[in-house]
Amino acid sequence: MNGMMNPLIDNSVQCWGCPVFDRLFQVVSTSAAAVYNKFVVFCAILFCVLFAFYTINAVWKNIRGGVTDPFYQKSIKPVLINSLVAFSLLGLGVMLPRFITTITFEPVAEITAIYTQNVLQTDAQTVNEQVTYQPMQMSDDGFYRPHLRDKIIMVMKTTITQFQSYIKLGIAVIDNAFSWQALFSIGDLIKHILILLCGIYLVYGFFKLFVRFCFYFADVIVAMTFFAFFFPLSLTLVAFKGADAPQWLAGIGKNIGTKQLKKVINAIIGLAAAVLTYTVIMVIIAKFFSASGTSSAELMTLINNGEVFAADLSEDNLAQITLASAIVLVYVLNYIYSQIPQVTKMVLGAFDVDSETALSEQLANDAMRLTSLVADTAKKVGATIIKGGDKK
Repeated sequence: MNGMMNPLIDNSVQCWGCPVFDRLFQVVSTSAAAVYNKFVVFCAILFCVLFAFYTINAVWKNIRGGVTDPFYQKSIKPVLINSLVAFSLLGLGVMLPRFITTITFEPVAEITAIYTQNVLQTDAQTVNEQVTYQPMQMSDDGFYRPHLRDKIIMVMKTTITQFQSYIKLGIAVIDNAFSWQALFSIGDLIKHILILLCGIYLVYGFFKLFVRFCFYFADVIVAMTFFAFFFPLSLTLVAFKGADAPQWLAGIGKNIGTKQLKKVINAIIGLAAAVLTYTVIMVIIAKFFSASGTSSAELMTLINNGEVFAADLSEDNLAQITLASAIVLVYVLNYIYSQIPQVTKMVLGAFDVDSETALSEQLANDAMRLTSLVADTAKKVGATIIKGGDKK
């Protein structure tokens, strides 16, 4: 069955979100670069307005304090110096944010891609052979460089290869269920039925996770959009940093400045966080199906490389699956599925990093609900047709 189903899996389990992300990335990069200079002018006008309010507030605080505070040194001078630096940098045009993203986002994306490939013991060439999507042509004069886009897509494609391998594992388990031994006795028949159910569960579970992962690009593109369009404003508000500014003014700079920078980094890391938690699941599965007393490392390598066939699985373990062991396997896997966000948060929290996937999870949940509604509607329509339109 693997020989027949593996090409189908390779052709269908592809990076569904890559073309959408690719197109949106180009739109954001081109648009942000096109409006950058105009937005800088708007930020200059906004700075003058905010500086007027800031000066009035500083004068009032100075008068209320009995004219004892060093008004110019404490309030006006820091803002003027910071604003000169900020607008000098903004005057460099889109070259400045491209430099910043080159030394921040691109290394994060590249290290993330290397990390996922090392965990899965693969390389870029193998990934491109398994997930065939290639990025579209993109001009090199946008807000973001094409190199950043290519690395993020490589992270997505690397994780997709993992789902391909795991679904093939489920097919291999199902293949073991179809055996002449199942016809020898009722006990053998029950065991092979349990093997079949476990294989179907693995295929369904990992295909469901694959569909959810296809929406994970949403947090990345939204975070990059906010960073690109609000970068001039965040740099403008840096002028008030360190000055005796009102709390609301300092809060604006924090929320649209460093916070957006951190969100983009976290969203990129969130694409690879799935590799860590899904690998934990595969260690349990490999240990369960590998031969007794042997290491499961070799089977793990075959699984991650998509080279698992029925002959690679332990005949002893598959033949000895009982009702209790099947329930334990299904329960453990189902529990880990539900705990993936918590496990990811716990592991990344050790490095003071968050996984920004809130929007992606919401989109995935909506898609799942929509799929369920469509399936229920089709079921009801089919039942109505079969019954000839008659209702009780």
